[in-house]
Parts: sequence; structure tokens; C-alpha cells
Amino acid sequence: MMEYQKIGFLGCGNMGGALAQAAAKRTKRILLSNRTAAKAETLAAELGVQAVDNETVARECDLIFLGVKPQMMAGALTELAPVLAARTERFVLVSMAAGLKIEAIRHMAGGDY
Repeated sequence: MMEYQKIGFLGCGNMGGALAQAAAKRTKRILLSNRTAAKAETLAAELGVQAVDNETVARECDLIFLGVKPQMMAGALTELAPVLAARTERFVLVSMAAGLKIEAIRHMAGGDY
């Protein structure tokens, strides 16, 4: 199994929060971001990890969980596309958004991620 250096979560709602809690049992190298910063900060304090902004997650994490609602995904990924495009090391995007095809997420993110 590949060891990821840093795991990021964009969105700390029901699904993102639950996955972050599970991941925190194995590593503390986790960055959390949420539309409402206080929500990410509260969960980060509970798990002993860091709360940051979306751009930091996109720039620094090797495994990025997209816990963004389907109707908000385009806005979030379009904003992060330049950050993702500037990366030189490999990373993986993992979507939790029901109903969005991989091709659509790649298009929104601006690359073949």
C-alpha cells in the first residue's frame, strides 16, 4: 500500500468529517478545510490535526478528498485549478460527490487527475 505524505480534506461535513476521523487514527499528517473555517478548526482540534484553507490543501496534500457538494464542486475546483496545475509531484483527487463523473471532475480541476 502506498504511504501518502499528507492527506487533505476539502469539506468537513458528514462524509468528509467521518473519513478524516478514520484517517486520524493512522496519521496526524492531515489538513482540513471547510467553507466555514470554524467547522474545520473544531474538527482539527478534536483530531489533533491542522485546519488550513483550500489552497493549502490543494498545494500540499498527496491525497485530496473532495467532500464538496456536487452543486458547489465546479466553483471549488475552478478556484483551485491553477494551484493543482502548478504542482510538480503526483497527487490523487478522491471525490465523494454523488452523480459527478470522473471526466467532469477532471474538467473542473483543469487536468487529468
